[in-house]
Amino acid sequence: MGAHNPSRLWASLELVLAALLIAAGLEGYLSFGATLWLLAIGGVLVWWRGPGWRDVGFHRPQSIARAVWVGVSVGLGYQLLSLFVVEPSIARLTGSALPDVSIFRGVIGDTRRLMFWLAVSWTTAAFAEETVYRGWITSRLAELGRFSTRAWIVATAAASIVFGTIHMYQGVSGMIATGLTGLVLGSVYLATGRNLWAAIVAHGVMDTSGFLMIFFGVYPGV
Repeated sequence: MGAHNPSRLWASLELVLAALLIAAGLEGYLSFGATLWLLAIGGVLVWWRGPGWRDVGFHRPQSIARAVWVGVSVGLGYQLLSLFVVEPSIARLTGSALPDVSIFRGVIGDTRRLMFWLAVSWTTAAFAEETVYRGWITSRLAELGRFSTRAWIVATAAASIVFGTIHMYQGVSGMIATGLTGLVLGSVYLATGRNLWAAIVAHGVMDTSGFLMIFFGVYPGV
């Protein structure tokens, strides 16, 4: 990753800090949750210690059209697969209900709320969460393994577990399903040469299609 020299000590300290912020967010101690705090602090640390956000994932993709196509295809495809296959299967296997997204029920038929949540989907969710979990946290986890191929794979899986945990408000099946979504997005990140843009598009498209389904009253369980 660029000229960045791996430091397990610094990576560990940053990951501990991230874990504390996530825990504080889950307990309600942080305004607006943990994501924006993680984005701000992680942004400073990546700039200060390296390798820089360009190397972490914000370099120009070799083909912008391909990055968009991959993002849209994965976003739409996995959203449908998750809603109608993955989530019902998880609910049956765990004996739990489908992911609880009842907090978004007010979006049904409400254009203003739809526009608000679409804006959140592409900023706080797609951009900020991908930057934090696929960019900062995954790269620091990989740094513990000195950026080997195996380290990147393990880091992607570990970051996906963390990503699922922050969605515990959706219940057990929701956490598992979101963790799998994180794994899909992490795979997109790795498959595109550790470029964040396709993953951001995929995340935004997943959320956008979900909110549109809620708006029209066809989202399962809402």
